[in-house]
Amino acid sequence: MLAFQKALEAGADGVELDVHESSDGQLVVIHDELLVRTTGREGSVSDFTLKELTGIKASKTMEDRFDACIPSFEEYCDFASKNRMLTNIEIKTNRSWYRAIEKKTVEMVHAFHLEDRVIFSSFNWLSVVRVNELAPEIPCGLLYEGQQAVRHLAYQAKDLGLRYLHPDFTLLDDEAVAECGATGVGLNVWTVNDRERMSKLMEWKVDGVISNYPDMCLQMLGRG
Repeated sequence: MLAFQKALEAGADGVELDVHESSDGQLVVIHDELLVRTTGREGSVSDFTLKELTGIKASKTMEDRFDACIPSFEEYCDFASKNRMLTNIEIKTNRSWYRAIEKKTVEMVHAFHLEDRVIFSSFNWLSVVRVNELAPEIPCGLLYEGQQAVRHLAYQAKDLGLRYLHPDFTLLDDEAVAECGATGVGLNVWTVNDRERMSKLMEWKVDGVISNYPDMCLQMLGRG
């Protein structure tokens, strides 16, 4: 939650986060399926209850300098309901399969009336399609990385009724950007942490940039 607060203070348009499910079927916000990298604890997110997870300190990558613990998705949604930031919700079903996570996540978004400030995404395209079926009014994007062939993905997204592609920066080129323009499919690109990449995305006029340095991005956009 400290990171989200800092993004708000920096003037970011929004944040990107990852949603997993606890052993008792509750939603939590954490990047990895395994706890060890960010908390030092062994085991998977799905091995622990919500109460246990929200008591685990999660600042190991920052040398444990902060007391912040794993937040519940409900806690995040309460925070988001009090500001106007956009939330890009990545449903993490690419390595772990949480059977009803799409429905639970959509229901939580509705409960806090965040429909107009949310984009859903996932590397598991089945999850993206399922969310789109559950809440067609909320934009969805296909996350992808590492594919050798990325041509015509914009046309696939359009055929599925999805509004965005969310590619790794290294997979983009003029032709891929032109396909998005031709189909009306938007582009939100990750992870852009240097000025050279940011400059190229500004040239391409993409819709969104996901970065660990929003202050740098805002400065280059003349908003910092």
